[in-house]
Amino acid sequence: MSNKPKLDDVAALAKVSLSTASLALSDQGRLSAGTRERVLEAARSLGYRRRQRRAQATAPETRDIAILFDIDPEWATVLHLVRPIIHEFERTLRQVGFNTVLVPISRSETTYEILEKIRCTQAIGVATIHFAPPELIAMLESAGIPVVVIMNSNFQDRFYTVCVDDFQGAYEGTSYLVKCGHLRLGFIDCLRPDLPVLPIDRFFGFMKAIEEYHLEFDDSMRRRIPLEDDENALAAVGNLVRSHEDITAIFALDDDVAVRVVAMLRRLGVEVPGRISVLSPGDMLDYSLCYVPQITTMRIDTTYMGRIAGQMMHNRIAHNPQELHVLKVKQQLVRRGSVREISNS
Repeated sequence: MSNKPKLDDVAALAKVSLSTASLALSDQGRLSAGTRERVLEAARSLGYRRRQRRAQATAPETRDIAILFDIDPEWATVLHLVRPIIHEFERTLRQVGFNTVLVPISRSETTYEILEKIRCTQAIGVATIHFAPPELIAMLESAGIPVVVIMNSNFQDRFYTVCVDDFQGAYEGTSYLVKCGHLRLGFIDCLRPDLPVLPIDRFFGFMKAIEEYHLEFDDSMRRRIPLEDDENALAAVGNLVRSHEDITAIFALDDDVAVRVVAMLRRLGVEVPGRISVLSPGDMLDYSLCYVPQITTMRIDTTYMGRIAGQMMHNRIAHNPQELHVLKVKQQLVRRGSVREISNS
C-alpha cells in the first residue's frame, strides 16, 4: 500500500476542512494568511505535492467539459428551468471548439463516487447546476480542473459562480406589487435545504421594498409551507388570509410555491387575483402548458446564464485567471395575470 500523503492528511494536520486545504494549496478562495500558511506548512512537513494543472490552453489532452446533472426525482421540477442553461452552455463552448458531456449524479453518491465519474470522462472542466458540494469542487480545483457553479449562490465567495440576483429580483417584484396598489403584503416560502441562501436573499429583497415604501409587516404575515403536505400547507395559507383579511397580495418564494398557494387559495374560496394577487420569482414551470396556472413572475433568463457560464469556463481554461469571478443575472418582470391593479383613495 502506498504511503504517499493525500489531501486528507494535509487537512487533518492543519486542522482545517478538506475544501479549505484544497483552496489554500491552489492559492484560491478568501482565506486568512494564517490559515493558508498553516496548510502550506502541513503540506511541506508531509511532503505532499499537488497535482499540476495541465497545459490546457496550448495542447489539451481532451476538449470535453463535464456538466453535472442531478437525476434525483425531487429535482425533476427544475428540468424546464435548467434545460436552456445546458443548451446555451453547450452551444457557447462548441463555438470555441469544446465538447460537453452530461454526467448523471445523485445526492446519495459520495464525493469520491462523483469524482470518479468525472475522472472517467477525462473532462478538463466541470460545470455544476444547483449541486455544489464544496469538498468536491475544491478537490477538482486542486487537481487542476476548473469548475463553474451555476445557479447556486451558496459559495460565491469561494468559487467561480454564475447565479441569479435574488435580492434585487425580490425587491423589484415587491416594488411592482406596491406600484399596483398593494400595501398589505404576505410572504410565503418553503425550505430549500440545498439552496439555503436563496430564501434569505429573496426575503431580504422583499423586506427592502417593504421598508423603502414604509409598509407595515411583521412575522405573522410570513408563512412557511411544507411541500409534501397539502393539508398543513392549506392550514398555513388559510391562517394567513384569515388573520390578515387586509392582505391583498402574496409574494411567494418561487413559482413552484406560488402555484401551490394559488391552489390553496382556490380551495379556500379566495379568488386570484380578484381578492389576492400572487407574484413570485421564476420560471421553474412551463407556462406553455394549458394546466399550469399563469403566475406573474420575475423571470430568470436561463439562456443568458448558460451563455455567460460557457464564456466563464472558456476564459478559465484559456487564460487561467487568478481572481475570483462571480456574475449575477437580473430577473425580468413577466405579467401573466395573477396580479391586479387596485386603487387606494
